[in-house]
Amino acid sequence: MAGIQDVAAAFSEFMQSWQQERHYLPSSISVLGNGFEGWLKFEFYFWLIRARGLRGPHDGWMGDVGVEYKVALDQRWSQMDIVTKQCDLWIRDQDEQRFHFIELKAPFANGNQGKLFESAARDYWYMTRLKAQAEKVATGSVIILGVSFEETRWEEHLQRVEEYAGYVEQSSKASGVVPGVDGLRWAVLTMHYPQLGEQPLAQVTA
Repeated sequence: MAGIQDVAAAFSEFMQSWQQERHYLPSSISVLGNGFEGWLKFEFYFWLIRARGLRGPHDGWMGDVGVEYKVALDQRWSQMDIVTKQCDLWIRDQDEQRFHFIELKAPFANGNQGKLFESAARDYWYMTRLKAQAEKVATGSVIILGVSFEETRWEEHLQRVEEYAGYVEQSSKASGVVPGVDGLRWAVLTMHYPQLGEQPLAQVTA
């Protein structure tokens, strides 16, 4: 059974594959003025199957990777307003018993950018508050692929996404640019959940 160890590392490799295997793709995306993340979800999904050898659901077996899963949320948080959050993608962890849950956002540097980053911030808030033991969570992540952003504005948006989630004790952020074009940037913000029996990583507060 296959899985991945790190969401950011896998996504970085996926981004590099665009330049190496599909050199036309970055420049084709960069000239667009708007879009949505549905295409990115399936691009990443099929790449994981092809490049990492993961298997999608089939014959009643859930597989190693899938799309659109309603993951349970920790209701102890006082600000929690929903019971489950539908995430875009899930991937089996390398230990085979836990899972990575992922939300994707693909904002363009247009009039809707603020709205899309606000949505990314809410997604990250939820991904840091999953019902970890019930769902066997390894990590909760938000992946953001930005189109036509200059660095300063991009970093400002990312900072607000992080601040919205509040203090996350065991978190990581990876980011980079897609080679070959200007302004095509990506970031992966992740909370790493402890395994069963380990010390909780964050206080449950408002």
